[in-house]
Amino acid sequence: MLEDIQSKNLVKTFLSYSIPCIIGMLLTSCITIVDGLFIGWKLGEKGLAAVNLTLPVLFLLLAVTIMVGVGGVTLGAQCLGAKDSKKANQHFTFSVIVNAAAITVMALVLILFQDRIISMLNAKGEMFGYVKSFLGTMAYFYVFMMVNNTFSMFIRSEGKPQLSLMFGIAGNILNVILDYIFIMKLDFGMKGAAFASGISVLIPFLFGILYFTSKKSVYKFTKIKFEMQNLKTILFFGSAEFVAQVSSSITVFAFNWILLKRMGVNGVAAMTIVGYISFIQNMILTGIAIGIHPIISYSFGAKNRDTILNLFSIAVKAVLTVGIAVFAVSFIAADPIVRIFAKDNLQLVETAKDGLKLYAVAFLLNGYNIIAAAYFTSLGEAKAAAIISTLRSLVLVIGFVVVLPYLLGNTGIWLTAPMTEITTFVVAYIFISKSKAKLLLSETGQSLPA
Repeated sequence: MLEDIQSKNLVKTFLSYSIPCIIGMLLTSCITIVDGLFIGWKLGEKGLAAVNLTLPVLFLLLAVTIMVGVGGVTLGAQCLGAKDSKKANQHFTFSVIVNAAAITVMALVLILFQDRIISMLNAKGEMFGYVKSFLGTMAYFYVFMMVNNTFSMFIRSEGKPQLSLMFGIAGNILNVILDYIFIMKLDFGMKGAAFASGISVLIPFLFGILYFTSKKSVYKFTKIKFEMQNLKTILFFGSAEFVAQVSSSITVFAFNWILLKRMGVNGVAAMTIVGYISFIQNMILTGIAIGIHPIISYSFGAKNRDTILNLFSIAVKAVLTVGIAVFAVSFIAADPIVRIFAKDNLQLVETAKDGLKLYAVAFLLNGYNIIAAAYFTSLGEAKAAAIISTLRSLVLVIGFVVVLPYLLGNTGIWLTAPMTEITTFVVAYIFISKSKAKLLLSETGQSLPA
């Protein structure tokens, strides 16, 4: 439980929270990766490109879910730290209801206007049918997927990351089985991949409902009154994550537009493969960030300055280790990694392999930037978190992806991510140094700075 943090070795506490979160996030990524493997084997570069073209929609949905979830968990964990379980339950219930309602509305818009939306995603000709088969099916499952993500965040906030992990394992096992049946055996194509992913998220969703209606959960569903101020506070605390996800949606759209213009479908497919590797690394980093989030928020509520600073230091060492490892593997083993998805498409293999080696430089520093944003979110300093997230997810990446290709050709596309992370690192490091100085000033006896 979170109450035991001060009596445990902090490294062990970090590992006990982060490792299940990392595994859980990897399992979440497995749904996408396994879909990509089967799609790449069965449908080739057109299928891979179609998946990438749908990502802006997914990121918009995740933006709302993560904003509401992170904001609610931040308030809920701080209330638990302050021993106010009634308010913690209200924040939990309010967050779930708001998230479910928002995603339902967004899914209905997607269903009603899917042709227009697909056209906006630059899916033309044969690609239109690929994207429509996948996105049109997934629209009916998005609400379950997103509410399940909210459940997972609150379960981890309770100090039970292993439980969330078990729910995820069950869904992922089903996804692999259904992918094989729907794509390889029944030849359902993109629609089969969507059905496999959609049905698989129903398992952890149902487990989450059962858990939070049982006596074992810390957070409980309770009666609430809709208060606009409460909503504003939740949205404010989760604003950095919202900006990051919306920015990801915009940047993926921009990347797809430039790739289609300069390199065609093969270029988008190559970016999809590189994106899978980036996605895996980001899931590990996000798992670490999610793992430390409730601990820092709780420690902030309990006014435990030393835990906050020490935990951040441990997390930075962890993400830098992950970054170096993933960079090395991506650079050394680029060819066999790419061939897992591209198989015998030699042009796709060469394009994705060269792109991965350049893109991999971003893996060295993106972890620090992600942890820095999570740190500020956990303290309720949404402005600093939003600035970091906006820089690395929107402002810098859009600027570099527009300018670099004209200066360096197609190489500039792959160097966009490294240049973005390097520049963001400088800003994030300055912000963190100032924040640490403020926390150290409280050593004289003052309360933690708000």
